[in-house]
Amino acid sequence: MISNLILFQVIVSLFLGGAMLSLLSRSGKFARSMIFVPSMAGSALTILFSIDVLAGKPLSWAIPNMIPFFNFEILVDGVSAFFMLIIGIVSFAVSLYSMGYSKEYEITKRISAFGFLFNIFILSMFLVVGSNNGFFFLVFWELMSLASFFLVIYDHEKEGNLKSGITYLVMTHFGTFFIVVSFLLGYVQTGNFSFDSLRNSSSSFPFLIKNLMFVFAFLGFGTKAGMVPLHTWLPQAHPSAPSNVSSLMSAVMIKIGIYGLVRTVLDFTGFGASPDYSWWGLLMVAAGSASALIGVLYAVIERDIKRALAFSSIENIGIILVGFGLSIVFASYHLVSLSVLALVASMYHTINHAVFKGLLFMGAGSVVYATHTKNIEDLGGVIKYMPWTALLFLIGAVSIAGLPPFNGFVSEWLTLQAILSSSQIPSTVLQISIAFASLPFALTMGIAAATFVKLFGITFLSRARSKHVLNIKEVPRNMIAGMSILAAVCILLGVIPFLGISLISTAFHLSSQPSSPFDAITLQNTAGTSFANLSMPVVLIILSAMAVAIFGFIRVIGGKTTKTICGTWDCGFGSLNERMECTATSLSQPIRAVFRVFFKPHNETNKEFFGQTNQYLVKTIKFNSVTKNIFEENLYQPIVNSTLFVLDRIHKIQTGKVNSYLLYILITAVLLLLFVRLNH
Repeated sequence: MISNLILFQVIVSLFLGGAMLSLLSRSGKFARSMIFVPSMAGSALTILFSIDVLAGKPLSWAIPNMIPFFNFEILVDGVSAFFMLIIGIVSFAVSLYSMGYSKEYEITKRISAFGFLFNIFILSMFLVVGSNNGFFFLVFWELMSLASFFLVIYDHEKEGNLKSGITYLVMTHFGTFFIVVSFLLGYVQTGNFSFDSLRNSSSSFPFLIKNLMFVFAFLGFGTKAGMVPLHTWLPQAHPSAPSNVSSLMSAVMIKIGIYGLVRTVLDFTGFGASPDYSWWGLLMVAAGSASALIGVLYAVIERDIKRALAFSSIENIGIILVGFGLSIVFASYHLVSLSVLALVASMYHTINHAVFKGLLFMGAGSVVYATHTKNIEDLGGVIKYMPWTALLFLIGAVSIAGLPPFNGFVSEWLTLQAILSSSQIPSTVLQISIAFASLPFALTMGIAAATFVKLFGITFLSRARSKHVLNIKEVPRNMIAGMSILAAVCILLGVIPFLGISLISTAFHLSSQPSSPFDAITLQNTAGTSFANLSMPVVLIILSAMAVAIFGFIRVIGGKTTKTICGTWDCGFGSLNERMECTATSLSQPIRAVFRVFFKPHNETNKEFFGQTNQYLVKTIKFNSVTKNIFEENLYQPIVNSTLFVLDRIHKIQTGKVNSYLLYILITAVLLLLFVRLNH
């Protein structure tokens, strides 16, 4: 039997080997195999490794003084294994998908650079989750950020991609700064960068230090997760990156931010079951609610399919934060069963979002691969040419919309149960606060459903609206296979949620267990308190029975009818054309009008008349609806402008004269001497 340590080392070697082989590859199918077969093998072994750890075989490994003053420490416990399992599942599917998707890069670019960065990116995420030392955690965190940055700007010839990459790089280092400060606070208390020292000593930290460590970690990891208002990089970077990279970033990388928050609260800060810590959870609930609502509001008005999916990721991160925040609040008041329920809801949505968002980004990538456009207004009728892609995208869309019997429904149902149970908190102020903070949850669910009705309907249904859809065909089988894996997981975690709940219970050592595989959305504590029960297999049977009953009713009661064949969406008239269809803009217009404070919509209408003097006979009318991002306009742009203003003033001291620079050095030396003298 291979030990966990050897398996861990083999996984690292496979990804490193894939990166090195990538540099030797040139082009062709063999080159793609050299790049992605090692990443597929490494991902498959990651799944096996994480399952082995969850079965009760944690890994602890250290190399003392690998570099002076710092030990290289690896610890893979249940929590790490849970996130490694997410990395393994999504990375395997994306690697298989990439075998076909990367074919287009053989002509336009060197695929070797892409393969190197791809393998290093997955490896860095794997090592971040396994790190047990603050220094090496930050080293691998930086490696993850830089690898993803170069992947974001891989198509650097396209307009705007470099700007998106720079925005991402700035924001990720902004977040890293706060993470470093949080770790340094722990180091000051323990004199050690080892995470074990934090676990062993954090309960004795001063309360102020605990609060500061949490706040800085929340800002740092929240930035990587895409939390509002630190989300501005996400809707820029994800659409700019190749679609297989977008899938990894949205499905896996932003979950590393969630992993950091989980570790910080459960291990590093000495969180205690005391009402004094309840504000941590309340802050998460407020930030999560804002992220969920704002993310979905910007997603529903988007016409760029990848940008809409990126905003949707912000929404789902918000749902995860709401669940985790409620778990903290409940734990603060010793409501153990409710805390378990909320934590399971949060972590279930973490794995759910990884699966269906990976699927959706790959589906969007397949559409872009075939049509060479991300604008859904230029699509339509794609289902006729790409039926498998349409079916798999539909599974992802129904899952993320939270409809039964798919996986998104399970985690959202559990989150709703946790929200409704907040009335048991023995604090009226907190009850009211959580109630107000949670109000956007139901609104978010409704708008999310509208978003994916629009994305699927406008993209795959109706008539083709441009030449982009002409002569397209289904994507290669590798791409279909990669999407099918995640689609199958969406169905599996939806129909048999006991698997996901049991996995989370094992990973987090929860005492509350599902009562049975087929009564799966029930959590019970030792006192016997139970929550709303729902059996997903029964839901599936009821929905199937309803579908059969409706079909039978129509066939029996309707009787024989005359069949008239007309074009799709012609409403039986047979004379409509693509110009008469609903557009993505028109579908989202009511939401744009109601929530205009977030969009500041501006409509532009241009008319062309017959003749210069005839103002009555209109030849053409062109209408364009323009929206703005209030965060970029009112928050980030003023910061950028102020920074440039200050830097412009500082730039004036650069005179180009040696005498001036010698004077600056002299002034600095004098000030330092005065500082030392005054402190002695």
